[in-house]
Amino acid sequence: MIPFHTLCPEIAQREVRCLHIGPKQDVDKLGPPPGEYAFMEFYCEDIFCDCRRGLIEVISKEQPGKVFACMNVGWESEAFYRKRLEWDPDAARGLVRGELDPLNEQSEFAEFFLEAFQDLVLDTPYRLRLRRHHRQFREELAKRPPGHLDLKSVQ
Repeated sequence: MIPFHTLCPEIAQREVRCLHIGPKQDVDKLGPPPGEYAFMEFYCEDIFCDCRRGLIEVISKEQPGKVFACMNVGWESEAFYRKRLEWDPDAARGLVRGELDPLNEQSEFAEFFLEAFQDLVLDTPYRLRLRRHHRQFREELAKRPPGHLDLKSVQ
């Protein structure tokens, strides 16, 4: 998976979903530090793959280089993913709701960001945006010769 912004930088910059966390009122409250957290989109670079899912990394301007959470998300219906994931009936539900990616390291705040993603970020307009971004990503990918991605710009 590669970042959406490597192929569609203007759209990614204009349409990134962010979560703003203000100062804590109670010192005993657990949670991430105050700041702005962006939900960065990643999509599959295999032009022949039609998985219709993405990877979302939560990052912060205040702590560059740190990934606070890494989540899998799908924008199609549960029935769509259930057909593709017959061996694991629960996987479709998790993908549609958003779930922490088991292959990537998670921060101590990953569960917080997963709940925020599920409750605040992953609404119908955002699902439609992910679908559109995936289509735009694939269109841009198709314009490039195979194996010709500038991975230096992935940072």
